[in-house]
This record gives sequence, structure tokens and C-alpha cells, in this order.
Amino acid sequence: MNAARLQQWIDEIHATSRQQWLLRLLALAASLGAVLAATGANGRWWPLGLALVAGLAIASAVRPDTHTADVTIAIVVWHWLAVVDDVTTPWLPVASTCLLVYHSVIAVSASVPIGGVLPTATLAAWLRRVGAVSSATVVVWVLVLAFDRRAADGNGLLTALALAIAAAGVAIVRARSIARPS
Repeated sequence: MNAARLQQWIDEIHATSRQQWLLRLLALAASLGAVLAATGANGRWWPLGLALVAGLAIASAVRPDTHTADVTIAIVVWHWLAVVDDVTTPWLPVASTCLLVYHSVIAVSASVPIGGVLPTATLAAWLRRVGAVSSATVVVWVLVLAFDRRAADGNGLLTALALAIAAAGVAIVRARSIARPS
């Protein structure tokens, strides 16, 4: 690394706003929370994965405009699918909310210069959206839990209807957000 590049990196660290530091710290905590949720769900510790996800999360927090966050999410999801068999575990909404927060924070961080500060209205809009998606995730998990307890056979027609209703809901919310920018 040459001296000019090192100096540029040091200057960038000094120029980072307090808000950006907090967002990046939240991204790191959320990614690690998702791995720890998998640990809670299966009872087995994964120290190598925790270190790997921590390193990737730090890299994506430093450079949120790269694909490092995608790799981080893919590793966490792969680990979850490989070690957790129970779709009714209460750790599932925890892990999914952690991944949602991680993805959202990285996305919003990538949209602002390193020294920039997001307006409160923008942060509030992002928080509302994350809250809505997280709430919907919990509702769907509760439905899965209820259907699992009933031990009823699956129904393809009801599944297709539920997907159509969900798609219509997404389309309505999307149309409203385009009509009324945040």
C-alpha cells in the first residue's frame, strides 16, 4: 500500500460521521446476532463461522457499496439451512430480523458518503419499513407455528392464494411509496 493510499484511508476514517460509525456498528452486531441465533437454535457453537462473518461484516461496513454484504448473508443463510431443521424455532424470526437489519443498514450506509449524515426523516422511513417487514416476518412465523401445531396436510391452493395476497400487498405498498417519496 503506498503512502498516498494509506493517507486517503486515514483521512476517510477521520471524516466518518458519528451516525455512520453507529450504523456500521449496528451492521456488525446484526450479522453476529444472526449467527448467534443459529447457535441458539441448534445448540452448537460455530467459532470459525462467527470469526468469518465478523470479518466479512467489518469489510462490508468499511465498504458498504461492495458485494461483501451479499457474501456475508449467503454464509449465514447457508449455515442456518445446514444446521437448523426446526422451522418453528423462536430463533428463526430473531435470525431473519438480524439479517434484515444488517442488509438494511448496509444498504442505507452505501447511499451516503462516509462523512454524511442521513436526515431524521430518512432514518424514520427506513425504520418504519424495517419494522413493517420484521413484523410481517413474525406474523408469518406465527402462522407456520399454528399450522405446524395443527399437523394438517399442506394445501397447494391455499399456498398459492397466500402468495398472491402477499404479492398484492407488496405491490400496494410499493405503489404508495412511489407516490409518496420518503
